[in-house]
Amino acid sequence: MKKADRLNKLEMSKIRMTSKLMDQLEAEGRDIIRFTYGEPNFDTPKYIKDACADALYNGHTKYSDYNGPIHFRQAVCDKYERENGLKFSPDQVISTHGSAQAAYLVLTTFLNPGDEIIIPNPMYNIYRIIAEICGAAVKEYKLKEENEFQIDLKEMERLITDKTKMIVICSPSNPIGSVLTEENLRGLGELVKDKDLLICSDEIYDRLVYDGVEAVSPAKFDTMRDKTIIINGFSKAFAMTGWRIGYVITPSEFFEPLYLHTGHQVSGMADFILEACTVALNDEHKYGAVEAMRSEFDERRRYIYREINSMKHFSCLNPTGAFYIFMNIRKTGMTSDEFCDWLVKNYDVAMITGSCFGTEGEGFARISYASSIENIKKAMARLHEADKKLTEMGR
Repeated sequence: MKKADRLNKLEMSKIRMTSKLMDQLEAEGRDIIRFTYGEPNFDTPKYIKDACADALYNGHTKYSDYNGPIHFRQAVCDKYERENGLKFSPDQVISTHGSAQAAYLVLTTFLNPGDEIIIPNPMYNIYRIIAEICGAAVKEYKLKEENEFQIDLKEMERLITDKTKMIVICSPSNPIGSVLTEENLRGLGELVKDKDLLICSDEIYDRLVYDGVEAVSPAKFDTMRDKTIIINGFSKAFAMTGWRIGYVITPSEFFEPLYLHTGHQVSGMADFILEACTVALNDEHKYGAVEAMRSEFDERRRYIYREINSMKHFSCLNPTGAFYIFMNIRKTGMTSDEFCDWLVKNYDVAMITGSCFGTEGEGFARISYASSIENIKKAMARLHEADKKLTEMGR
């Protein structure tokens, strides 16, 4: 039996493939330091785990509504009003099986064959894959280091056509760690205000920002408010990657198709986990766990940024969001794939090749500093050794 044609371009995630290779090397006795997964090394805060256990013992083991109980949805709205200055109704919120299913839900609900979607390059590749499954034509806007990884509005204007159905933004960015400025987003809003299209805004890292930077949602602007569907979740800021809960916030006019579609995809989330996520949002101010983790990420970010920019062959801009550094490796004279292979082979440090995030990722390697500071310091010492070796090699 032949698989469906729409899956012909489907490939295994290169990040997952790299991690499987690291598993093999560690099984051989190698001391591999991983900067690969975007997974916090912290445990889920205790108050959230306790809330989950309480929910189980209190009988929250039945079906929940497709979009989650109203108190969960209200907690999401309260979060956005409190932290983002945006007011939504619980009837605009839909719970999802992590932000990955949220992306799948949004794109498959609205994209038809022949539609155009515009995504960032570089970008975590899930959006390209889903769009191709839908049969949509994928166009890309380039995020360049020399432009501080902001949207080139003139390029975006050229990319938008009558066939454009959706524009994806991700701020703070995976893999770059950059945050789109309010000015940049305002300019995007002016471009699309009279266009019949959607903005899919991936805001999964919105709590992880530094240096006083704010992660502004496109929904803040009148030009994009009624066009923006927000994707967010709990994996990154709350260290809940294995819990698999995310959510969509949508303009009311798009609620019904999203609601019906998610019902046929997953039939609702685990009720006891939604109870724990409600507590996570409502009670965070009592415990400060997210801020404690964000503060530690900030310490790691500052340390890696100083170390990288003290070397001859490596450099990076100072990221202001998420927990990634996009390290420029062009002075090595290697491709991104060659460099990452060389580094893990000779120095037991694993990074993700920038090229797996798009053509604009060539010449870069992604570092996830969701690792411990001890491992980070050990890895930076090895990177210094690699830097000296490259000089000896005449690079």
